[in-house]
Amino acid sequence: MTDTTLSSRRPPSAPFRVRWWQPLLFWLLVNAWGFVERGTQPFAGHAPSPLQPPGWVFPVMWFSLNIVQLWGDLRLLDPARPIRHRGSLLALQAVSWAIYATFALVYFTLGSPILAAAWTIGFFVVSSACIALVIRDDRSIAALWLPLILWTGFASVVGVHNALLNPDPLFGTPALWPR
Repeated sequence: MTDTTLSSRRPPSAPFRVRWWQPLLFWLLVNAWGFVERGTQPFAGHAPSPLQPPGWVFPVMWFSLNIVQLWGDLRLLDPARPIRHRGSLLALQAVSWAIYATFALVYFTLGSPILAAAWTIGFFVVSSACIALVIRDDRSIAALWLPLILWTGFASVVGVHNALLNPDPLFGTPALWPR
């Protein structure tokens, strides 16, 4: 064998591997502000939309959605899966996690129903784009992310209704659809 033959051989790559603590640490980081904030009402006098589910539904739903989104993200990160738009999908997933991580800040800390509705609609749009980009290459990832668009689609309607029913102290706007 010549030197060129030896140099062209690559050692087999190690299989994609994630330790249990890595997704857990990521989940704790994206939920950090929500753990600290623990808001129940964005501002005094806030009237929730009658379309809004009871308060206990949100932590159950978001915990479940976080699990399936992380599971899809781990599959997306696996280099053994041939996914054409991996870079764009990773960027969009980063945006969706940033929206998720800052929702408690814009809604409960800043008290803005308008920003909360915009964040929710943004999450819906980003999740829909992710599914559109991945569905041809990996239907299992698209199926994992499908609950995100179902929930955020419904939540977008509730968020817009909530923004119409309430004033927005951050922007100083009155309720556009007073009760």
